[in-house]
Amino acid sequence: MNIRFLTPKLHGLIDYAAAAGLIVFPFVLGIGASSPIAFWLSVAAGVAVICYSMLTGYTYSAAPVVPFKIHLVIDFVAAIAFALAPFIFGFAGLDAVYYWVLSAAVFLIVAVSQTEDQTLAATATAT
Repeated sequence: MNIRFLTPKLHGLIDYAAAAGLIVFPFVLGIGASSPIAFWLSVAAGVAVICYSMLTGYTYSAAPVVPFKIHLVIDFVAAIAFALAPFIFGFAGLDAVYYWVLSAAVFLIVAVSQTEDQTLAATATAT
C-alpha cells in the first residue's frame, strides 16, 4: 500500500484551508501570550502559504510557476521552522504547543502527498 495518497489537487485544497487557519487561529486561540512573535509568525506564515500556493503548479494556482516538488520542499522547511520556533523565540505554554502541532501536521501532509510523477503513474495504472 502506498502511503502517498494525497494528490496535488487535494493538497492544494488543504493548503488554502491551512493558510486560513494560520491567519485565524492566533485570534481564536489567543496565541501570542508568551511572545507577540508567536501571533505574527502564524499570520505571516498563512499569508506566505497563500502566496506560494498561488504560484504552485497544481489545480488551484493563479500562475503555476513553482513545481509541486519544490512546494513540498517549502512545506518541509516550514515544518522544521515551526518545530524550532518555540526554542528560537522562547515560546511557552499554548504558543509552543501550537507550533509543535503545526509542525507535526505539516510533516504529515508532506509525508502523504504524492508528487506529480506519482499521480501520473497512479492514473496510468488505473486506466
